[in-house]
Amino acid sequence: MIRSSKVVGFLVALTVLLGLAQIAVLCDGSRLAVGDVISVAVDGEKEFSKPYQINNDGYITMPMIDPVKVVGLNTSDAAAVITKALGKVLVNPQVAVQFIERARMQVFVVGQVLKKGLVEVGVGDRVFQALSQAGYDDTADLSHVDIHRGDEIISLDITKYLSGEDLSTNRELQSGDTIVVARVDMLGTALVTGQVGKPGAVPIKRGMTFREAMGLIGGVSVDADTERITLKRQGINDPIKIDYNAAMSGDPSADIVLQPGDTINVPQLEVSTFTVIGGVNKPGQYPIKGRVTLSEAIGAAGGPIPNVGDLRYVTIMHAGSKDLASAEATTINLKNVIMGSAQEPLVKRGDVIYVKEHKAGLNIMDVIRTVLPFGWLFRR
Repeated sequence: MIRSSKVVGFLVALTVLLGLAQIAVLCDGSRLAVGDVISVAVDGEKEFSKPYQINNDGYITMPMIDPVKVVGLNTSDAAAVITKALGKVLVNPQVAVQFIERARMQVFVVGQVLKKGLVEVGVGDRVFQALSQAGYDDTADLSHVDIHRGDEIISLDITKYLSGEDLSTNRELQSGDTIVVARVDMLGTALVTGQVGKPGAVPIKRGMTFREAMGLIGGVSVDADTERITLKRQGINDPIKIDYNAAMSGDPSADIVLQPGDTINVPQLEVSTFTVIGGVNKPGQYPIKGRVTLSEAIGAAGGPIPNVGDLRYVTIMHAGSKDLASAEATTINLKNVIMGSAQEPLVKRGDVIYVKEHKAGLNIMDVIRTVLPFGWLFRR
């Protein structure tokens, strides 16, 4: 074994170091974490006395001994386990551990704060430390602070922490958390996910509706399936289906008033198709991308064949998941639509559009008999 030397005054230095270490831990309010940097001082042993960073497994690697696990310990406990480990190669080692630097992580702070955006905090730091860095004023409602962590929303009343009533409200943060601070007149936040302009947390005022929230996040994207938008509300097991078109047109029965903790999901549009046959230049099957009108569908098929395709008789068979033989058929005068005297329908998944031909060609029963064997194609 290597005999450790003794230096006069070491106990005084050790006391000072331990005192500083304890102050660091007490001020930080948390224990050693992965990525933290600590200083280990071993009396008379320069080889061992230097800074160490805690690795991803929670250990520090020192010369001549096995890695020492210190994660989760305070500096006093870390000094004790290091002393025990060094006892295998040193005689009566005197060890002091000092906290140097906290491992860093990033969180987002938005809402009623002075500096919105990315904030770098220490691993183990808590909500109020991030809020202090971002800054806030009297317009911030600290009784309504939300942490958005993945799909989870954690609602906190930080005023209870500040008053000492409930210290647990100052929750520990995780890397990537988004902290949303409501304004004094705000109720809380809702989360909007999926195919929208700016997915994320939305501060909601009293009486704010789905349509208003859509305006704040930049609306839906071209890949959004507006027929499958849902709202998940705390305390309700089944998601609430949103009638997007009705809500965006201002229908109060569809434009739902939001509540704190609501999650709106706008799913991506599934690949679906419609088919155009009859008097068009390029009959065939085409994908539905977003909102497709009847005239747009016929345009995708190259438009009507001159002097052949008769736009006065355009038949839509709404097959959907039904058999084509039982599909609902509607005949529309597209010329009236173009002139503005009739409303233009939207094309839906699985629709079969037949443009009547002037010359002897298919009639509606011919269409059904022609496509019936391939009905499975129109249900994608």
